[in-house]
Amino acid sequence: MMPIVSIILTVLLWIFIILLGWFIFVQTVIRVIRRYIHFPIPAFAARFIDNPIRRRIQPPTKVVKWIGIQDGMYVLEIGPGPGTFTIEAARHVGKRGKLFAVDIQSTLIKKLNNRLKKEKITNGTAITASAYYLPFTNKMFDRIFMITVLAEIPDKKKALLEIKRVLKDDGILPIGELLLDPDYPRQKTVTKWCKNTDFEPINKYGTILHYVLTFKKTTTKK
Repeated sequence: MMPIVSIILTVLLWIFIILLGWFIFVQTVIRVIRRYIHFPIPAFAARFIDNPIRRRIQPPTKVVKWIGIQDGMYVLEIGPGPGTFTIEAARHVGKRGKLFAVDIQSTLIKKLNNRLKKEKITNGTAITASAYYLPFTNKMFDRIFMITVLAEIPDKKKALLEIKRVLKDDGILPIGELLLDPDYPRQKTVTKWCKNTDFEPINKYGTILHYVLTFKKTTTKK
């Protein structure tokens, strides 16, 4: 009996080692490529992003709570992907609020609008647009958030300045990251990007595994 158990445990151990090695290899290769070549996640891969493992590591309810979305707010999500956080955010703004989501890939936007309709979300809408040119008026939003998105944007300064334009003076910019993401930046890197465009840090939530940093517009002292 014992030899059989030993063989089974050995096989399972080797399977684990192989899977772990493959994961590390893929992560390393992708991270090296993404360091020099920036491109949005392909539309066909979006379905794999919203999965039970990610939801357990990075729960949408917890992330939205950290973002501080409240009833009646106008909220913008940049780079929603399949809507992992979009649905939860839309529910938090309530009937008096409004949730907009923008992405440069029209295929993703079409799928997200279908999902919003399926989930009976009437206060949320997805729009095809670039983070460099947001189709909204100045100082429109109470919250503008990005989850595992900012590092994928080639011209971060241009995007952040455009975000600053449509964010209210007392609005908040939350930025979240996940360690498993190939573009994962350190917290101090994200803080540096934001400080370079006159955003100052307010709070930080989470751990190295996944975190949300919140920023506000820098107040100019007279």
